[in-house]
Amino acid sequence: MMNKIRRLFMSSFRWRLFINLVVTYILTFLVYSAIVIILESFNIFGMSIEVKYFLAFVISLVIFLVIFFDLMNITLKYISVLSGTIQEVTAGYYDVEAPIEYDDELGLLAANINALAKTLKDKERESEILKENERLAFDAERNAEKQKNDLITNVAHDLRTPLTTIVGYLELIKNNEHLSKEDIQKYSTVAYEKSKRLQGMMDDLFEFTSLDQANVKVHMTTINISELVLQMVDEFYPTFQEHLLTPVIRISQPNLFIKGDGQLIARVFDNLLSNAVKYGQDNHEIKIEVLNDDETVTIKIMNYGNPISQEDLPYIFDKFYRSDSSRSSSTGGTGLGLAIAKNIIHIHNGQIFATSHKEKTTFVVVLNRLQVPD
Repeated sequence: MMNKIRRLFMSSFRWRLFINLVVTYILTFLVYSAIVIILESFNIFGMSIEVKYFLAFVISLVIFLVIFFDLMNITLKYISVLSGTIQEVTAGYYDVEAPIEYDDELGLLAANINALAKTLKDKERESEILKENERLAFDAERNAEKQKNDLITNVAHDLRTPLTTIVGYLELIKNNEHLSKEDIQKYSTVAYEKSKRLQGMMDDLFEFTSLDQANVKVHMTTINISELVLQMVDEFYPTFQEHLLTPVIRISQPNLFIKGDGQLIARVFDNLLSNAVKYGQDNHEIKIEVLNDDETVTIKIMNYGNPISQEDLPYIFDKFYRSDSSRSSSTGGTGLGLAIAKNIIHIHNGQIFATSHKEKTTFVVVLNRLQVPD
């Protein structure tokens, strides 16, 4: 019953105002009647009946105003709270929330204030996101310009070294008529090897361009990734022996399948194994693990040697990126091998990343597993 009365009292501002007047009137009428009775019962200062009624009226009017404003003060305090909330929203504090205490026009006003604050907060967040996107776009443009400059610098450096060697040896053969056949054979072999290296660099550059622009044709087939990894390790066996590296292989299941392009996936592991050989220490192990769960197949290739610095680690899959310590004629390639591997894995909706600490560097490839019935 009390809840119904309270709900009725709070359902409309006009209705609440009317009830306040009625309650005030009733209380004032009772007070007025009591004052009249008291004044009629006692002869105070010999006042006439008219004076007594006038005095009762004045006292009752004062009491009426006191009671009415006390009742209205509840609503006025709530209006003050709403006003303070509006001022905070106007000042830019959009996390404030006006309490909704009534189901009337004031409650609707409080709800509208909250909705306005939320809208302004969302607009402010959108503005911040827009500014952040503009900043990221500017950074991306600046990074693209840096990559373009790096491309020119790296390609010029990488192509100039073998090209200078080739030209030098060919000029030596051309300008020296007294060279023996052995010397000519020796110099031409060096020029040939440098030419092959130069051709490999150009192949990497064209391959990366094709992958980066999504021009490559992907031929998806079912691949037994367990057998593919074993095959790649077998192909690298002579290289492992040359560098006194011992491959340690661990495969969780003999038949793990993925959907992919066999040649492209093989290129990924060719690049990763070549990288492990280049930067691994001789007389150490190279660990290859193939793990799985119900949805993915994870391939890890670990080599032991100088770790990749934490400053370089986030960028090793970027095109043309190489740390200064990796740039040499013996190990420095085009800086595209890992970028090519990254693009191929992304084409297959997989993940590739690296970790490095102390003397161990691990490259991790995660691919979606394909369930093939026995």
